[in-house]
Amino acid sequence: MQRMTFGGLELSVIDPHERDTKYIYDEIFVSQIYYHPEMRIPKHPVIMDVGSNIGIYAVWAHRRYQPKEIYCYEASPRTFPYLNANVERLVDAETTKVHTFNRALARSSGETITLHQSPLISGISTLLDKSKVHWVQQLSASEELITYEVMTSTVSAELAANRIAALDILKIDVEGYFMEVLTGIAVPDFEKIRNIVVEIDYSAEAGVTPLDVEKMLTARGYRTDREEDTFYAWRR
Repeated sequence: MQRMTFGGLELSVIDPHERDTKYIYDEIFVSQIYYHPEMRIPKHPVIMDVGSNIGIYAVWAHRRYQPKEIYCYEASPRTFPYLNANVERLVDAETTKVHTFNRALARSSGETITLHQSPLISGISTLLDKSKVHWVQQLSASEELITYEVMTSTVSAELAANRIAALDILKIDVEGYFMEVLTGIAVPDFEKIRNIVVEIDYSAEAGVTPLDVEKMLTARGYRTDREEDTFYAWRR
């Protein structure tokens, strides 16, 4: 398992080209796209990271917030070992307990869905239907596409299974599958979630607009903001 160093942080990386991991590192550690000044984060929060990739957000959140617990969800069996390697080495277990799960979060539990993944860039993967995503069709035609059948759960099911009474941050970065994740939250469970950060990408392919996300979350009592492709929602 190769390692690369970014900003003094030595990461176990799946991508062969430094630029691909550096792009994600810069988004999270340099641009801090998952931070918003209106979000009120208590000391030692509980965090759910949906779409963990290799764990860069989990490491950043650990350093910034010293969470009590982080629940990390990564659908790809290929990427999952790198997530485990990074959080085991780079998160202080005495401060933060990290729980990792190799599963997809969706609108319903117990289903099998297909994950499409690039062979070269771990961050290029999606649970969206193959017919909706051009790069998936291209890689499939050239027989380079990696696919996995993955089991689903929901945010609400995971809150219940892990006995999470209050969630301080729900971070979602799932390459276009964001509305499926949000739809998998039962209405009463939104009351348990203080802050939500969502990457709104592949919106055209998913048939969902940022306005759809805003309407859904404001209807559930959140204040919202958006910066480029990142959507923020918080409660006072």
